[in-house]
Amino acid sequence: MINADVTFSAPVYMTEDLEKVKAAVSNMVNHGRPKTEEILPETISGANTKHEKNQTECDNINPFISDAENIKQTVVAAGNLDLLSGIHYLIRKEEIIDTANTALMQGIDETGCRTFVSLNKQAALMKHLSFPADIEPLGSVYLEIEAETPDDLLRIIDWLTPPTKEGIPIYELKMNEL
Repeated sequence: MINADVTFSAPVYMTEDLEKVKAAVSNMVNHGRPKTEEILPETISGANTKHEKNQTECDNINPFISDAENIKQTVVAAGNLDLLSGIHYLIRKEEIIDTANTALMQGIDETGCRTFVSLNKQAALMKHLSFPADIEPLGSVYLEIEAETPDDLLRIIDWLTPPTKEGIPIYELKMNEL
């Protein structure tokens, strides 16, 4: 199985309710997961705080945040590919495979090993998946996927968003096939 680090994070602005932001992140991570297996996001004080993730330090949790002084905390769920089960389910439920694929492919960095996308925070709170077209006033839920090789990242993206014909997947990889 492919090794990858997955991080969902969301800034909590001074005007926001921490519990609602936690719920938005939790909805992206846990949708479709049995209650007994839910993964709870943690809260970190300070928007640009480094935190421990799999025994390594992660730089700025939200690299697109430029308004750090108005952020009181950041909600983070970090782990492995298991964290992607929720959005895997939501991409199909919302019938946005092609849109999700475009967002994930456009978010790939220069190394080819990492992709970074924004998810609409308000939609996430309502258990929906949406990729905002522009920067949102209260920030987004940010998803970062980092694989060991560019081929591994493309395989993960292929699992999340397989090729389609008229919006229907041509084939579906199982998570254990990664």
